[in-house]
Amino acid sequence: MALRRLKKEWTNIQNDPLETGSAAPVSDEDMYHWTGTIVGPSNTPYCDGIFHVDIRLPDTYPLHTPQFTFTTPIFHPNVSSQGDIQLGDVDRKQWCPAVTIRLILISLQAHLSDPNLGKGCVLNEEAASMYLEDLEGFERKAREFTVAHAMSGETT
Repeated sequence: MALRRLKKEWTNIQNDPLETGSAAPVSDEDMYHWTGTIVGPSNTPYCDGIFHVDIRLPDTYPLHTPQFTFTTPIFHPNVSSQGDIQLGDVDRKQWCPAVTIRLILISLQAHLSDPNLGKGCVLNEEAASMYLEDLEGFERKAREFTVAHAMSGETT
């Protein structure tokens, strides 16, 4: 079931590419390991950045949650310094098998514009505090990260 679903998602992405990024299997031999990119949204400190995401899919996908990890360093309340992501769409408790890789990448881009500061969603306390208490300082630091890492092609 998982392999058939992944092949269908890959075909859909090839036939209708994402405007806000991309996703593809790392190799034809391993459909359970993908890489993706997200374009930083306009009017945010992430604008003009290209953020790389590692995507690991369980062999029980879509019944179980895939793991998305930023490999490009990013300063954001919902992303840890190791790149771990905490969003409702990829949370095990809220996972819905109808959600696709495409939808998660779109959701990740949307969260760059509008972080989720709800209970259990903050993975970077410094970023969350700055976002709430010093938005200008937050935007400056997030932009510095973008310029240093997402505009240079750097990944970890």
